[in-house]
Amino acid sequence: MLAGSHVSANPDRPVKGFPHDRSFGWLSLALVAAYFVVGLWPFVFHPPNRATWLTGRAGLHFEPYGIAYDPVPLPRPAPSDAVGPSATFTVELWIEPQDGPANNVLDILTIHNPHLPCDFVLGQWKRDFQLRATTYPLPRTGKIPEVGVDNALVKGKAQFITVRSDGTGTDFYLDGTMAGHFPGFILNAEALNGQLILGNSASGKNSWTGRLLGFSLYNRALDPADITWRYALWTQGRTGQLTNAPGLTARYFFDEGRGQQAKDSSANRHHLLIPAIFQPVHRDFLISPMKDIAYDHPDYPDIAVNILGFVPFGFCFFLYRRSLKPKQWVANTTLWVVIFGAAISLAIEVTQTWLPNRVSSTTDLLTNTLGTLLGAVLALGIRPKIAEAEAAPESNEGKETVPSR
Repeated sequence: MLAGSHVSANPDRPVKGFPHDRSFGWLSLALVAAYFVVGLWPFVFHPPNRATWLTGRAGLHFEPYGIAYDPVPLPRPAPSDAVGPSATFTVELWIEPQDGPANNVLDILTIHNPHLPCDFVLGQWKRDFQLRATTYPLPRTGKIPEVGVDNALVKGKAQFITVRSDGTGTDFYLDGTMAGHFPGFILNAEALNGQLILGNSASGKNSWTGRLLGFSLYNRALDPADITWRYALWTQGRTGQLTNAPGLTARYFFDEGRGQQAKDSSANRHHLLIPAIFQPVHRDFLISPMKDIAYDHPDYPDIAVNILGFVPFGFCFFLYRRSLKPKQWVANTTLWVVIFGAAISLAIEVTQTWLPNRVSSTTDLLTNTLGTLLGAVLALGIRPKIAEAEAAPESNEGKETVPSR
């Protein structure tokens, strides 16, 4: 008969090849430091504004972190010009675009009205020219209303684009010729009442790359003959023949060539600021998941990275807290781990509000928090196995073989 005595496992004894529980505290701290570096790199809070004058010709050149904006809202149309609840307008843009990415619409022109669900945006998606705006009536779905012309933009080619609406639909003209007709796309009457921004969105997160050679805005719909005639004047260098026609709200020739202002040649005499330091007109703080999407669909790879990236923190910090407070309820431990993970993510997202190359996102906050929870659950599942592995060596060492008598 064999008799033996069992020595209880030492909870402080590490498993061979596996860190001691309290070492997970240092691992958690290292992960937090890594999150801040990855989330805030390259720590450029005030980059130079990359909107510059063209050399040898009139125009502005825009690159990422470039912006020009009117410091005050555009003049509102007179009451006699208002046409019910829908907007009438004409926008003329003379541009030389570069290729655009496939994951977002880049804003060539924005009219920012914080009182509407969506800004008025003329933008570029790959080679397509897009109009996004708040429509009348308001859409029932959360999808951003948009129309546009496919393959309208050619890299490095100067193109004159006219967008007009008479309150019953929206038309697109390319080099004086109609290229798109959308009779059901009617804009809210307030869609063009706001702050004019060129080369970017109000938040500064949708930088367009290209050259802007001229721009004008009317609070009425020009007729097709006027559109063709004005196209010829702009592109043939006869802008001196352009008069202050009725309804002209703003017109910029961009012929100053230097300085930090572009002057409005309309009767309203506004001006655009071209600041030396890049600064957005409006900072987005924790934008909603409905707005924080790539073109047409959520960015699933980014969501997966944000979840998986915080799993190691949830795992390590859970084991560390269990080593400090082994008698605390598991639910309490898990809750505190999740709260810490959410606080770290929130601190990063708040700081990203002030970084031009980052987006302060509620989606990131939620996915980071979910990743922390999954890491804690994983640690909870693996913790008993660690305890068994710790106990097994001491259990074997504590057995003494006694010869039977």
